[in-house]
Amino acid sequence: MKSLFIAAGLAAATAAWAAPAEPVRTRDVPINQILQGRLAQPIDLNVPVPAEYAQSGVKRIGYSYWMRPADAATATAEKLPTRNGYLVASLATKVTYDARHKVFYGIDDPGSLTKMKSVATNIQVRPFKDGKHPAVLVSMTSGTTGQPAYFMYMATGVKNDTFFLSFQPPEGRRDIGDAVWAKLAANIK
Repeated sequence: MKSLFIAAGLAAATAAWAAPAEPVRTRDVPINQILQGRLAQPIDLNVPVPAEYAQSGVKRIGYSYWMRPADAATATAEKLPTRNGYLVASLATKVTYDARHKVFYGIDDPGSLTKMKSVATNIQVRPFKDGKHPAVLVSMTSGTTGQPAYFMYMATGVKNDTFFLSFQPPEGRRDIGDAVWAKLAANIK
């Protein structure tokens, strides 16, 4: 009888390993909604937001926070819910886009890449510079926390302005972060 339980346990463990669950369910939310209508002109971009996230009341001028409503009840801009993750968007960014040279200054210029390498590892920069609104997606592992971090900057089409989007996956799970960022990359036109 004992060997039957062991065999059943091994079979269940093997089945779980062979068929991993979907890392996260998402829904597409227009970037104009995420940024609460602050864009000077609409941008056709749907952001894959984890299905359980909603816009929160966390206050910081120029920023929009999305997270689980239960987490929003105690979250502040200084103390965000890393256990269940969050999404942040803002027009308040020091990164600019130079259309003439197709460079995001502050991200994919040589000086900024060198600075990033001093504070992070596993840095991946994926440019999307041929569309109406050029963008750059960045993923990395923080040198201080060891957690994955995901960022996107997109040109707004107004002067050199960009907006910023950041995703902190629940429990620092890279599989969730990679899946959400892959969906975002597929939505960039």
